[in-house]
Amino acid sequence: MKDNKQLAGPRRDTIETFEGHENTILAIATFPDGERIATGSRDKTIRIWRLEDGRETKKWGVKMIIGALVISRDGKQVVSSEGPELGDDEDDDEDKVLSRFYQWQLWVRDAETGRVVAGPLDGHTNSVFALDVSLDGSILASGSADRRVILWDTTTWRRNGDPLLCGAPIACVRFSPAGHGQLGIATDKYIQIWALDRRERLAQIKGHTNYNGSCNLSLSWTRDGARLLSAGNNYDPVIRSWDTSTWEQVGDPWSGHDADQHIYRIILNPAGTLVASASSDNTVRLWQLSTGTEVARYEHSDDVLRVAFSVDGRFVFSGGLDKKISQWEIPDDLLTTARGDPLSGRLKIETTSFNSPHKHQRQASAARGKQKARVYISQSMYILTVNQNLKSHLVVCGFMITTSMFLRHF
Repeated sequence: MKDNKQLAGPRRDTIETFEGHENTILAIATFPDGERIATGSRDKTIRIWRLEDGRETKKWGVKMIIGALVISRDGKQVVSSEGPELGDDEDDDEDKVLSRFYQWQLWVRDAETGRVVAGPLDGHTNSVFALDVSLDGSILASGSADRRVILWDTTTWRRNGDPLLCGAPIACVRFSPAGHGQLGIATDKYIQIWALDRRERLAQIKGHTNYNGSCNLSLSWTRDGARLLSAGNNYDPVIRSWDTSTWEQVGDPWSGHDADQHIYRIILNPAGTLVASASSDNTVRLWQLSTGTEVARYEHSDDVLRVAFSVDGRFVFSGGLDKKISQWEIPDDLLTTARGDPLSGRLKIETTSFNSPHKHQRQASAARGKQKARVYISQSMYILTVNQNLKSHLVVCGFMITTSMFLRHF
């Protein structure tokens, strides 16, 4: 039963709703141009929405439900996992039910036309609700209830080596932003960290499983890769922070979501200072990363399954069982606080060109001594991404730019 107790974060009103889906929303992804979002639903559609006015600009009907979505780093492709809704036919015998698990596939579509450019990508033998793209855009990771993560080359859309065998159903996959080629994986039993170049499991902890036999549902790295945040199901509905050098828990768990409710998704904002969480207690909560304090909450009428930040970090998008996407504005005072958080390192930024593929971004170079990196600066003055590969040791991570440029560098 959902708890209606008064909570720490003040309620905030929605500023926009995106309506049109006819069933549960299972996926939200933002385009790097900052102008659009993509959503996927149990209604067997992928929809593209224009943020300027909330208008649905594209609707692609597919044959099965959408389990997850991710946008390519250049914004040109939409990748989806699609599969059958189990229980559609109550009279199915066991063989038919089992055969459905093998029908989960990945599809790659042109973001403008919806044309299939790759797929179906076969390989998983159970549902796929976890997708992520590496920072350089060269690898897609897909995690499945079949207990495996498959890595895909995004140029050829063929498998990149053998699958990662994780030993338990997978709920979330997240590439580390630290540029060391590491992948975080949340499973029913463990949180695992893998080195992709060696296909080696570097660490494994029980995470939320240590607490009342909970499951690990979602992960989010801090921008410097020094900590990994995790969220648990209804047996441990809190956010926990883990030191990635020792894999010990840092501080107390972040509590606030109602007891006996799942935290389905957590995500860090582009500035690396705020965390959003989506829960079956009908709320999205906003947390200060530096303190683990709840600073705002946004209320839906039903379970919230997915949450995402806008590219400029000023808005939160969320959706779930209420079949609509809600857009929430982050209060100015929280953005001001985010700007004032301590950052490490300073890089000199020299604008060298303006040929970014997105009109809301400017391409620039960042340098410290002999080390250089290419970054994209959004119109709202956030660092968005960095050109790098899995072996790169120079990483620039996103922080709001004020009068001078402070960046994490390691």
